[in-house]
Amino acid sequence: MKTLRIIPAVLLGAVCVCACQHKEDMAPAPEKYFPRVKTIITNNCLSCHSAVNGTWQGRPTSFDTDEEIVAANASIKASVADPASPGPFGNKRMPVNGELSSEEIATIVTWLEKGGRSTD
Repeated sequence: MKTLRIIPAVLLGAVCVCACQHKEDMAPAPEKYFPRVKTIITNNCLSCHSAVNGTWQGRPTSFDTDEEIVAANASIKASVADPASPGPFGNKRMPVNGELSSEEIATIVTWLEKGGRSTD
């Protein structure tokens, strides 16, 4: 009879140990910046950097796809976070209708520092 009482206690202990080990082994998922960067670009850049219905809006870079955004990651950072440089080939402040918030700029810079990919 004592054996029957010990079995549930042992099973309960095993479940607790397994649950605790599983919880400790689980690392938090890394924060994803690209979805936030894409939202920033959608809200601030696509009015100029997009092909609408196949008609180009007149800017040299398109941000219509994730691949285009990733390909231009360094240019995006330079245009919003780096100091503006004079001359026809210098980087200009974007967006043209005003600067992004410091939080938006920090998100773009952090995304680029983490690799500037669509998976970051």
